[in-house]
Amino acid sequence: MSTNDHAQDRYDPPSIGSDWEESFFSELNRGDVFRVLQSAASKQYRKVDEGTAFDVKEQIEIKLEPQEKVYVKS
Repeated sequence: MSTNDHAQDRYDPPSIGSDWEESFFSELNRGDVFRVLQSAASKQYRKVDEGTAFDVKEQIEIKLEPQEKVYVKS
């Protein structure tokens, strides 16, 4: 009879989905926090209105196109 040794269990199932949800800038609601790059080290922005976002850390406004892809941490 075989034993189930959890310390020797090497099975690592593939991850399901992604931590980042891709959407268009125009689909975000005002006040949503997002990133332009799909990385935890990239800058965070908050949507102010259609076409304008605010850099959370540096306190600078930037302009974005409505169809630009952005990433929201899910």
